[in-house]
Amino acid sequence: MAFEDKELEPTRSEVARESDEHVTNGTAPQRKGGVFNTLYPPGPRPGAGPRFKNHCRKFWWCDLLVIAVIALVVALPVVYVAIPKKAQHDINASTLEVTSQEVSNPEPEKVHLKIKSIARSSSSFHPTLEAFQAGLSLPGQEAFLTLNVPETKAEAETEIDIEQDAPIINMDSFKAYTKTTIANETFTLVMNGKTKVHQKGLSAISVDYNKNIEMKGLNKLSGLQITNIKILFGTKNKNPDGSNMIGNVIIPNPSVMTLDLGNVTMNLAIDGQSIGTSLLPNLVLKPGENNSTMSSTLDQEGLPVISLVQSKYKDGVIPLEIVGNSSIRNGEHLEYFEEAIKSNTIKLNLDIGPALKDIGINVTDSF
Repeated sequence: MAFEDKELEPTRSEVARESDEHVTNGTAPQRKGGVFNTLYPPGPRPGAGPRFKNHCRKFWWCDLLVIAVIALVVALPVVYVAIPKKAQHDINASTLEVTSQEVSNPEPEKVHLKIKSIARSSSSFHPTLEAFQAGLSLPGQEAFLTLNVPETKAEAETEIDIEQDAPIINMDSFKAYTKTTIANETFTLVMNGKTKVHQKGLSAISVDYNKNIEMKGLNKLSGLQITNIKILFGTKNKNPDGSNMIGNVIIPNPSVMTLDLGNVTMNLAIDGQSIGTSLLPNLVLKPGENNSTMSSTLDQEGLPVISLVQSKYKDGVIPLEIVGNSSIRNGEHLEYFEEAIKSNTIKLNLDIGPALKDIGINVTDSF
């Protein structure tokens, strides 16, 4: 058996002879397999260069696909995440200052509104904002008016002008706003809306436009003065409307707001005791100092006032309390203004000694 096995096993000389035959016949040895050799087939010469050329000739389409996928992986987050996030950040970082606000032609359910404002931004991008609707409200409350904000090209400083008839969409919120306006030295006004920004080369980007605007209020009408008082004593001297005292009222307005309040009636009192009413006709409060005529109707021909001066305020200086009563325009009550002036009490020391002296009542200083 051992002899038979030796006959089957090829000798070394036979193996060498077969190898020589392959070389003589010009056939190359079998190439190695594997992923690398498949993707980068060897060339006629050893080295990376021939392999890379063979790869590009055979698999160029695959390389393009890989490059496209990588580009999308990088570009899509930039286009759909980073750029919108940057746009929203720039909107949030910008500021809005109201430089002028006019409320005119007031009606029970609407007002005419004119607002001038300046938007400021430190961003290097200057997109265009689409026109949009924005609600005005106090913080945490429902919007009381809706503004039509025009298309705006954002610059470092951008003027935005709005003028429109504005229906009151929430009366309770608007009443709260007018009360806040008259009662505070400063307050915050909120402007909310949604719009789109357009930057050259990019699709429109949706953003939220939410701004807290710091405003100056009327500060309780602090500093109000009554001057040039004249008492119309006796029936013959009364005005046709029945008023028996006239004068001027100086009302400071530290805000940028112009308010058309219509015909305003105020209640007058001393030590909590009513002494009559005053009418300020066609009262329009503009920024700065306002001078309005006043016609008052004192109870019982002014006898309560005279009695208090003779008994208690003998120097002729009375502690007058003024509280709003009504605001009427074109015969219609403006409840949103009425609630505001009713909520505010003005206290001032009024010297009526000269007015009493003019009608023959001499005031003796008790001190």
